[in-house]
Amino acid sequence: MKSVYREARWAKLQEKKEAGELVSYDFIGKQGEVSYCFIKKQAGFIDDVQYYDISSYRGTGGPCIEWCNDGQELELMKSFTQDFQQYCKNNNIIAEFAKLDPWAANASVISEVLGAEFYGYFYCNDLTENFYEKAYNRRSKRAIKKAIDANVSVKFDFDGVTIPKFLELYQNTVDKFQVSAYYKFTAEELEEYFEVFKGVCFFSNAVKDGEIITSVLSVMSEDIVHYLYLGSNPEFAHCQANSLLTYQTSLLGKQYGRKLIDMGGGKKDGNIEQFKLNFVAENGVIPYYAIKKIHNQTIYDTMVQKAGAIINPVFFPLYRG
Repeated sequence: MKSVYREARWAKLQEKKEAGELVSYDFIGKQGEVSYCFIKKQAGFIDDVQYYDISSYRGTGGPCIEWCNDGQELELMKSFTQDFQQYCKNNNIIAEFAKLDPWAANASVISEVLGAEFYGYFYCNDLTENFYEKAYNRRSKRAIKKAIDANVSVKFDFDGVTIPKFLELYQNTVDKFQVSAYYKFTAEELEEYFEVFKGVCFFSNAVKDGEIITSVLSVMSEDIVHYLYLGSNPEFAHCQANSLLTYQTSLLGKQYGRKLIDMGGGKKDGNIEQFKLNFVAENGVIPYYAIKKIHNQTIYDTMVQKAGAIINPVFFPLYRG
């Protein structure tokens, strides 16, 4: 199943936010082909030599098997790994971080060979089935009914005309969670989303008494609806608009022939996670994994020493913490 994060246009769109260079690396071996898009960032100089680290861009990424001879996926990934380690050595890459795409073909093999570790969950629904009956619990159904009873309706905007209203509402998210510049948007950036993903990028707007009270930006790949960024007016929190938006956006995805809706992740035991769990069955909680590799331990340790005080000791690479 293909996510939007595997599309070249998504990767290119994220490059501006990543403070680095988008690089496409392709490996073709006897067993098949592996592609890998990542962001290459300057890490610093040691003895007048420029060193770099690499990471996935917003969403998920990591190496992806494009094609492979039957039964040779494990051998292909091992060959890729050896080749890529040499690439990192030749290009002064000292550290690598990537959140792996759980929807990619052979995702489990890729995670195994790369030694990936559990990173989090995505909360999803199978749009090919009656997800309302099979996945939604009583709490989510009550919330949807409450929104309808409060005269909340949903309108979709595929042209981006409601960008100013979304930004106004999204500012509440920015203020509430004190998000970094990485998670902030300008009107121009959002306009680019609608240009690059014309016809598959849209706002789901919850409307009450003619006013948009909650707005969500989504992008569809050929298989998946990705429910991405949300802004809301806290004065209308009691209307449960996001519950209705979740349901109506899922129905829209189903109408467009998509197979899955990805509602994103959430901090463990946090309010966002608890909200999303109301809408998914057990098999809709999809784990995903990340690789954290040090390709040059000596230089990495030197970078950590040069960094001095580390604010976030769990960040990787540590010298950026």
